[in-house]
Amino acid sequence: MSFYKMIKKIALLGSLTGALADCSGFASKQDPAPVYGKTGNSRKTSAATEQDAERTAQIKVVQDPVILKQQELAVKPLPKSSNVVIALLAEADTSYKQGNLDESVATIERALRIEPRNPLLLYKLAKLRLQQGLPDLAENLAKKSDLLAEGNANLKKKNWLLIAEAREQKGDRAGAATARKKASRF
Repeated sequence: MSFYKMIKKIALLGSLTGALADCSGFASKQDPAPVYGKTGNSRKTSAATEQDAERTAQIKVVQDPVILKQQELAVKPLPKSSNVVIALLAEADTSYKQGNLDESVATIERALRIEPRNPLLLYKLAKLRLQQGLPDLAENLAKKSDLLAEGNANLKKKNWLLIAEAREQKGDRAGAATARKKASRF
């Protein structure tokens, strides 16, 4: 290796080291990046935390939903449910009351795109799909809701009763009896 090439490599290595040192100083002067929609300084004061708690407490629960009454299942609104999902549920119930089943389904599907692991949304969609005469789809949705409904025996029972109805619609009386038996355990 020639002397000229060695000097060139050393100079390149020195400039890279300097550039990296400049980058590390830049990063330490910045606030951390916002996480989960938070902006500004991540260290909140207790007053700001209380305001967030008040805003969260102000989330309105859908009053008297038609598709599934939450009181019937003793389901508390999910703490992570966004205002958008709650508004979509209200819109779906309004569509259902007006007899527009397809619009109600589309609205619940939009809510599921926001909260795909929400067992209550899955159950409501399964219920609507059964009313549309789609028992296979209804059964699959109810099974998924059942898997996600850990700790909610009432919703699990409703899911298995819906599965029994779907199997009845398909003419599977033995399967429906099995599903009803499973529902009776909850």
